[in-house]
Amino acid sequence: MSKLSFTCSLFLLHSVLATPGAVAKWFTGQDSYTVAHQRLLEGKTSDSFDSMVQAWQQDPNRDQQDNLNALFKLAITEDCGRSLAQKALPTWIPNLSIEREVIQNLNQTMLKLSITGLTRIKIAEVKLTKWPNQTIVASTPSIGDGGYFFVETRSLEKPIGAGLYQLTIDTEGEETFNHWVLLTEPTAKQRIGWKDSKNWRIEQGRLPDPACPSAVLSMSLYDLNDTTWTPLWTEDVDGRLPTTLPKIDVADGRYWLSVGLIESRWQGDISVLDIQTITRPVDYPGL
Repeated sequence: MSKLSFTCSLFLLHSVLATPGAVAKWFTGQDSYTVAHQRLLEGKTSDSFDSMVQAWQQDPNRDQQDNLNALFKLAITEDCGRSLAQKALPTWIPNLSIEREVIQNLNQTMLKLSITGLTRIKIAEVKLTKWPNQTIVASTPSIGDGGYFFVETRSLEKPIGAGLYQLTIDTEGEETFNHWVLLTEPTAKQRIGWKDSKNWRIEQGRLPDPACPSAVLSMSLYDLNDTTWTPLWTEDVDGRLPTTLPKIDVADGRYWLSVGLIESRWQGDISVLDIQTITRPVDYPGL
């Protein structure tokens, strides 16, 4: 970590931790909280991550949880989480993503968590558990062409919050992949919403992290009568995000439109996505 980033880290840590009633003993002793802070300031981001995992395993109180979450957010700013590598993905999983999604249609809001990736061998189960024993999802994945797989859980009662999670992937052979995952608090504010049947709005969020990919807008159009929900048209845009549906080559008719705002980071080789999606029926081209 450069001298400039070291100085910035000190300033940011002081800002996020120096709140009324903050943990006064944060800098004393050699507990895992202190070690995590020290290792991050020394540029040992991966070691700091290991200490954060240990701290979460010690049943932290509310103040300690807030401090760990703030420290983890700071660690991500170094390189968007690429250095938070507990270990590399195995050769039989070349790609892996964890996706938290809030889906809003005109009548309800649905919370969803998905784990997706590519596999070169048969997977028996994908399981995500919040420490110590709260199972979020545990099921045999659907595996499609090219080895693409996914598992998901819908209709969650509350968002998947900050904390320590264990991801386990078991194959039908003897291969097993275990990995600790740290998640931040999901964005509380809904940044994307309908203006009318023709347009949507995108509100500015916090300043983007220059180390992370820019936000992506994913637009898809579906046949209302297709129960497989295979998109007739889809387009992903980054950079200057559109706020209206472009001209597309589909027959006149009534469709289901989905528009998702995707923010992403990394935890080592694992991609972590936070998605806000709005959906509604639309008449095309009568938009």
